[in-house]
Amino acid sequence: MPAFKIEDELRSDMVRSVHRWWLGKSAGDVPDRAAFDPVEFKDLLPNLFLADLEPEPFRVRYRLMGTRAVEATGMDVTGRYLDELMPSDIEEPWMDHYRRVFATRRPMLGWTEVPTTSGSRFTYEFGLFPLRNGGTQVAQVLAIEDYFDLTSTLLELVEWRDACALRA
Repeated sequence: MPAFKIEDELRSDMVRSVHRWWLGKSAGDVPDRAAFDPVEFKDLLPNLFLADLEPEPFRVRYRLMGTRAVEATGMDVTGRYLDELMPSDIEEPWMDHYRRVFATRRPMLGWTEVPTTSGSRFTYEFGLFPLRNGGTQVAQVLAIEDYFDLTSTLLELVEWRDACALRA
């Protein structure tokens, strides 16, 4: 599993910044969505996602997707459900990651790799941070993906929609 045990294993200042915000707002429990002020994350907004969690059956619906994430994946998933986007043989178990964050009420910090057109792999780091939305249950996940120096490899990435189509 591509999860980091401690924040110090991260290379990403972006993921580290959101993690520290989450810890500072948690007060021993999951922070409420109202605690998130986009102004505090102005520089990170292009890399952020906000997803709604539906517990029964468990589903993830993307409410917001940053422009940098759209550029990296080649598609805007705002308003879409994760299970409708994922091919059955996906390498990264994203649904499992979201379920874990939902069940444990704890963030998940990790890394993943995506294929390039040259056959190599591009690695990026991510963080999934549970949020409440006015109640006690985890209702949303604030996510961030740090693609580091993506500009040098952007044209070589196999776009997510293309990878999904190839695997389907």
